[in-house]
Amino acid sequence: MAHLDVDIDDLLNGLEHPDAPRVDQAEQQKHQRLVQLTDAWKAERTAPELLQYEAELMDWVMERVRAQIEYIEQSTADMDAADRYIKLRLLIIETELERIKFLVRGYLRARLHKIERYYMHVLGTPAVQARLSPSEDRYVRQYAENLHGLYGQRFLAGLPPNLRKMDDKAGGLDMVEAPSVDDAVFVRVVEDVAAPVSLGPEEDDSIDLRKGNIYLVRYSAVRRHLRAGQVRLI
Repeated sequence: MAHLDVDIDDLLNGLEHPDAPRVDQAEQQKHQRLVQLTDAWKAERTAPELLQYEAELMDWVMERVRAQIEYIEQSTADMDAADRYIKLRLLIIETELERIKFLVRGYLRARLHKIERYYMHVLGTPAVQARLSPSEDRYVRQYAENLHGLYGQRFLAGLPPNLRKMDDKAGGLDMVEAPSVDDAVFVRVVEDVAAPVSLGPEEDDSIDLRKGNIYLVRYSAVRRHLRAGQVRLI
């Protein structure tokens, strides 16, 4: 995915054509959004828990995808069969769109996997539920309703009322599956962390997170630093 570090407009700007429009400097900086999308996808795949939905970033990405699709459709309709430059431009844009759509699908699927797996934990934990997008919130509610309805029809109705609960915690056994925040993760430090990060119960079990270094640590140890943007999951 290293090609995402180069914006489509940078590529198009390199095509020397006498009729090619000048690329705005601000447009060239928009490749940072694709870098952010890549980071969000990797973080969501790596983090054991559901992370905050990147609403502003996803809105920008989807708007850009729509704009590029409209441009392709309009250009295709108006294209002169002999205009090789337009054909090449459209080919590059279409290729870049496929890369973006791959990242968007990967990001949403990673979230959907955790939403379905931990749906009772999500619905029972307001702080986690607040991380969902509006469509994800509707989905998890409908998913829980459908699943409980199916279980009720298949076998729960045949059990005694006191055994029909799906979120029972009796006998020290919690039926609500929650993510393990103590799973090990790789992180890259993007900003020095002032205080040492604890790695264990002993006082000397700590480490200084220095910019540019990569560490294998418990997720819970770097959770707040991830939210602060000091580290990135890789």
